[in-house]
Amino acid sequence: MSNNPNTPVRLGLIGAGRWGRNYIKTIRALPTLRLSALASRNPASKDLVDSSCRVTPDWHELLDPQLVDGVIIATPPDLHVEMLEAAMRARLPAMIEKPLTLNLADAMKLESLQHEFNTLVLVDHTWLFNSAFIELNRQAQELGRIRAIHSESGNWGPFRDYTALWDWGPHDLSVTLTLMRQSPSTIRIEELKRQHVENTIAGNYQIELGFQNDVRVSIKLGNLFENKTVRLTVELERGTLLFDDLATDKLIQRDDKTGRTTTIKLDDKLPLTRAVETFVAGIRGGPTAYFGLNLAVEIARVLDHEANSGGEAHS
Repeated sequence: MSNNPNTPVRLGLIGAGRWGRNYIKTIRALPTLRLSALASRNPASKDLVDSSCRVTPDWHELLDPQLVDGVIIATPPDLHVEMLEAAMRARLPAMIEKPLTLNLADAMKLESLQHEFNTLVLVDHTWLFNSAFIELNRQAQELGRIRAIHSESGNWGPFRDYTALWDWGPHDLSVTLTLMRQSPSTIRIEELKRQHVENTIAGNYQIELGFQNDVRVSIKLGNLFENKTVRLTVELERGTLLFDDLATDKLIQRDDKTGRTTTIKLDDKLPLTRAVETFVAGIRGGPTAYFGLNLAVEIARVLDHEANSGGEAHS
């Protein structure tokens, strides 16, 4: 693509479902971007985009470097392997929704292909782009060693054709593994509750991870919560950081000796806006710290233990 920063980056989008429509709104609001092509089998999707955007039911047609500078894959995860592999073979930068895959083997395959073709891939682990987590991660490095992490996320739904473990789990694991900067030495996953809802099997889960220096990470998640919950507590040597995405004050630092709390000011940029901006910056040759599939593979490694080891494993 052109090195001129005033030249719009041309993006292709595969999928115009709920999250795909969020991408359309986000791209439209950013003046340096242009949605050049949309792949959707719904004929009504043409009404979502500008007349200059090419709309096709065949996603393969988007994977053309003459048409787009990068592609966003906003489809169900069972389509991710085929679509991302095709994008990498076309040497196109790609941004893809979480979960990357629904098993470890597929995730490792994609990581191998990404190294082979040396393409830019960014997985949209949305919480990593939340201003509260970005600041929490920065401050955590100033408060000494992590002693423990507690994370809780869930809602009533959504109910999909894959489990809540793979739907909600990548959120919590993306931030906890980023904070820990290492792989867990022990993994235990327990199903707390199971219920048939809307022709799917819904459930709540508990994930317990052990790390070096006896650091413990506890995660509770699921789609059978009574109310939406997004909370993260990080206990450190010199204080505790509390993130609650639904609270008025989203990030608080607590002095554990005095009990005094301080509200931390944050910017109001939406996580998806920051994620798309990060993707585009990488396409333009900017920072690529968020790119790569290593984190997504580590997440799949944790979640895949439920299927492969009866819930508990030691690495």
